[in-house]
Amino acid sequence: MPKHLIRKLHKHLKHKYRQKRMRWIPETKHGEPVPIFIRIGLLIFGWGLILLPIFLGIWLIGSYEIKYSYRFYPGILVGGESVGGMTYDEALNHFKEKADELRKEGLNLRLESSKGIQQINIPMLATGLTSDNYTEYFSIDNWEDNLRQAYQWGHGINILDDIREQSVLIFGNKNFNFPATTQREAVKSLLDNEISGSFETGIPAKFLSTKNDISISEEKTGEIINKEEIINILENKLSSFDSAPAIFKTTIDIPKVTKADLEPFLDFAKSFSKNGSLVFQYQKHEWKIKGPKIANWLTIKKENGKENKINIERSMVENYLADTVAQFIDNPPQNSRFEMRNGKLVEITAGFSGNIINADKAMQDIENKISEAEININNTNNTIYLPIETIQVEPKVTKDTIEKYKIKDLVGKIRTNFTGSTAGREHNIKIGVSAVNGVLIAPGEEFSTVSAIGPVTSKEGYVKELVIKQDKTTKEYGGGLCQVATSIFRLALNAGLPVTERQNHRFVIHYYEPGLDATIYGPHPDFRFVNDTGHYLLLQGRVENKEVIMELYGQKDGRSVKISKPNLYNKIPAPPTKYIQTAELPIGETKCSETPHDGVSASVLYDVNYPNGITKSKIFRSVYQPWQKVCLVGTAL
Repeated sequence: MPKHLIRKLHKHLKHKYRQKRMRWIPETKHGEPVPIFIRIGLLIFGWGLILLPIFLGIWLIGSYEIKYSYRFYPGILVGGESVGGMTYDEALNHFKEKADELRKEGLNLRLESSKGIQQINIPMLATGLTSDNYTEYFSIDNWEDNLRQAYQWGHGINILDDIREQSVLIFGNKNFNFPATTQREAVKSLLDNEISGSFETGIPAKFLSTKNDISISEEKTGEIINKEEIINILENKLSSFDSAPAIFKTTIDIPKVTKADLEPFLDFAKSFSKNGSLVFQYQKHEWKIKGPKIANWLTIKKENGKENKINIERSMVENYLADTVAQFIDNPPQNSRFEMRNGKLVEITAGFSGNIINADKAMQDIENKISEAEININNTNNTIYLPIETIQVEPKVTKDTIEKYKIKDLVGKIRTNFTGSTAGREHNIKIGVSAVNGVLIAPGEEFSTVSAIGPVTSKEGYVKELVIKQDKTTKEYGGGLCQVATSIFRLALNAGLPVTERQNHRFVIHYYEPGLDATIYGPHPDFRFVNDTGHYLLLQGRVENKEVIMELYGQKDGRSVKISKPNLYNKIPAPPTKYIQTAELPIGETKCSETPHDGVSASVLYDVNYPNGITKSKIFRSVYQPWQKVCLVGTAL
């Protein structure tokens, strides 16, 4: 290209570039470029408008985080109460005061009925005359764990988790309730004791047998309280440490059976009382109930849309059979007993099936026979013969069970002594041991002592023991089952099994060494462990000469166990003796609890060494309150 053309092209491009650049340079009104220092100022101002909100946001967030770095974030609730802005120690002291008040004062109810207002107190626990005989009505232990969880919300290590948790608080609140537990059956029993005679309960109409005639009593409308509703409300109050009195009102209790319902069957009742009887038969035994007594058992059966039928009260029949016929029939099934001999598991007592009364069949037969007797009301002899049938129940564990699940080794054994126990305590221990005897625990299964024992009521044969509720005495189911729980705890340790739940007693129990005991009261506290052996385990228990003997059979895997001696510290002297007047004892008689015990803390180190060289350790820590000696002074004439 010729040089003059190159110079011309260069000049053209240079002009275009200058035009393009000048379009981006601010100009004065005369078309001249704005000075550079003004352009720089405008640039800084523009960027300032953009960055200022960012810096302001960073400053606000930083200030917010600094302010709440050691405080609960706004929007955090504990037990329904706002703790936002409080330090952990402030919240801890606040709720500790409320917890101490609940422990000291218990829960208070105001019951309003036609007879007025009655104040009812539910203490946290009622103690007996021995340190292991106490009834726990509610528990508020371990509440500090929930407080710590609330404090840690938004204060974690992972920043993404913190952002997520704090964003929840922007749009609402986060509530942490306390893990309070109410022992429902114990509270129901307490309510029954407290409200007895406080108001009239409904009474259904009944046939009444007199010397020469049968009449019908009038039904009586009464009052009733919903215990389940009361307990649910109490649990909600406990979850927030609310000690304010709860107010409840009775509702009308209308009897299900009225005089008008029974009147159509009065002639039958009179005839049956005069000419009828009921005869239970089993093998060569007979039990005859005469007509007048049967008439007192008669009631009606109501079915929706159907005509009422004459019937008999099931509870009357069951109680009678339990008191008479059952002792000749009931022979519960017996599990096989095993023992290690020369390195082999040998059946030393063969299991066998047992029989129990078929109560459902007996009731159905009685109902049918009563209906037939009603049709034949004019018969001079309405004697009903009722053969008692039984149900055969098979044992849970036999020699075949052992072979099926390849159970061959003794993997753990323990003995605990209960010499000096009351007759009631010893009785409850035997029933509790019988309940857990023969339980099979599958590989990986978590064993629950509470579930294995099952319901603890009079129906299962348990008896009540005297307990002290504040300054009054009453009787509750208690004493004995903790011997079973402690035995299973030590058995699990002996076998090297991982313990998943264990709670020590509130007081030192002289039957056990401090630090190696376990208490239960369904649903919690419970004692639980996991079968991590990879094979089935068989739990066997029995009572011999004031000792509980527990054994676990399965397959050994080479693990070894080391349990340290309990380390005792923080001793607290026992309070002075307390004297309580009671109508349970005659005047002038005094009955005192066991020797007082100092409060103490204990720790036990539990090491399990596995064949692969791994060692797992756990420390069991226990805190025991001082046990006060209490003397009951009789006032009964």
